[in-house]
Amino acid sequence: MSFSALRDIFLGRADADQCVQDLLSLKSPNKTRQYLVKVHEIVFPFGDRNKNKRWNIYSDASSSVSPIKEKNLSDREFMKKQANKLSFDISRFTDFLAGYTQVNDDLKPIMLHYSMIYLLDFFSRTWLKYGQNWGHGIKLASSANEHLMKVRTSGIFPRAVDAFYLVYQPSIFSLDEDTGIICYPNLEGENILAEVDKKRKYSRCPELGLTALINMYEKLNQKMPFFRISKSNLILVGYIILFAVSSISRYKAEDWFKIRENRDLKNRLDLLQYDFLYEWTPEILMETILKDAR
Repeated sequence: MSFSALRDIFLGRADADQCVQDLLSLKSPNKTRQYLVKVHEIVFPFGDRNKNKRWNIYSDASSSVSPIKEKNLSDREFMKKQANKLSFDISRFTDFLAGYTQVNDDLKPIMLHYSMIYLLDFFSRTWLKYGQNWGHGIKLASSANEHLMKVRTSGIFPRAVDAFYLVYQPSIFSLDEDTGIICYPNLEGENILAEVDKKRKYSRCPELGLTALINMYEKLNQKMPFFRISKSNLILVGYIILFAVSSISRYKAEDWFKIRENRDLKNRLDLLQYDFLYEWTPEILMETILKDAR
């Protein structure tokens, strides 16, 4: 992907050229090591104390996953391995993003999905320490009338959920008790998102229908004065939709052709792709961090 094409993703944000330069510099493990140290200082200025407090109240947090601590950041061997993983993720992210601009419409969801796989892995590995990240963390299943996505307890998706929680972006998928949606009480319309109330419905290996996910994404994306909605909800719900569409286009050709022929559904999914490129990619990369971590 050319510098100018990458720059378009950051268009309208301060120092767009510098953001792209910072992003591309992270292909270097040496730069990534510097980035890791600096970004942890910015987001957690009081270090391990803040991370421990945040993580220790995370309900049923896996013992195999933990926040990256100050001792990890000063451990040469750990940093070498982590920086190599992160620089690889950024390289693959930009490679697939470049592919997205060069393929036809039927292949675009696949290229964008794989680009986002590596971006989410980069994001979660910036904050969390864990072993091999086996699998997507989501599985496509089908009933008679609906495509269902089953969220798993391990893999790229749940690790991203954990990372968002750690950096103060709880979601309907995280294991905390909040929804990531704060309702201001005693105002007209306060129940408009009642069906998104978590109550363990989404955080415990749920099965979610594609149509319901698209409707939820659009409802979350509305500008509503009565709610403050964590951006992680939009990113994570959107990612599951992107995963579903990518899987359908690869493995269920007949269903994919039906989606392509449904003009309304096609337009809704095209808008989702646009959102990921120009809204959620900068959000995942945490634009302020890219600027401030220099």
